[in-house]
Amino acid sequence: MCDVKAVVFDIGATLVTGPPIAPNKVIASLVDNVTSAEVASLIMTTPLETAEEVCNLLRSHFGPLAKDVAERITELWKAQHRAAQEIEGATETVLTLKARGLKIGLLSDIWTPYYRSVERAIPCVINAAEAIVTSFQTGWRKPDPANFLRVLDDLGVEPPETVMVGDTYEHDILPALRLGMHAIWVLCRPDRESESIVRILNSQLPPPTVTVQSIDQVAQVDILQQGKLSAKASGA
Repeated sequence: MCDVKAVVFDIGATLVTGPPIAPNKVIASLVDNVTSAEVASLIMTTPLETAEEVCNLLRSHFGPLAKDVAERITELWKAQHRAAQEIEGATETVLTLKARGLKIGLLSDIWTPYYRSVERAIPCVINAAEAIVTSFQTGWRKPDPANFLRVLDDLGVEPPETVMVGDTYEHDILPALRLGMHAIWVLCRPDRESESIVRILNSQLPPPTVTVQSIDQVAQVDILQQGKLSAKASGA
């Protein structure tokens, strides 16, 4: 049995919801011969402050942008600043765990304007967090372990003392498990996670410590109610 000292939350689709199409996919659809993965590797790992900086970054890697493309990126930037909406129960869950004496961390692959909208959508969560690690600040993205190690270091905890909470198995749950953290999988979008579910059921991947359907169930998980990690765990 090991004391649980901290809970680290993913942000997107775990604590907040936003537009159905990710910004990197929108931008990739506007720029010729560019993939959404290439766009994400730039905008999610660079501290951008204006839409013009986004356009300049894209120009430096992919060449000139048409005027209408730059205008649409500006529109996207503005929309992302107001896009995040709290998922019901997110703030209550985080503050409940905080009140139990657990340290709170946030760990997210995110770009600047959407993070600003997150600050407005869940201000109490932002204020409750002792550590906030974002890809645009560090230059690293999940599932690379770098940001996981960074949030653990910032919180001053060891992996076995920490529970990761996220909605994506490949980017949230698996890297946490590989580091020795415990993991609560918020399986709110099972259609997107079907491949991971099958591989877990076939014993090709390790199961999460606990699986829940929504963020508002996290505070009721035994390991967080008691502040202890016990032998009880449920798989995917």
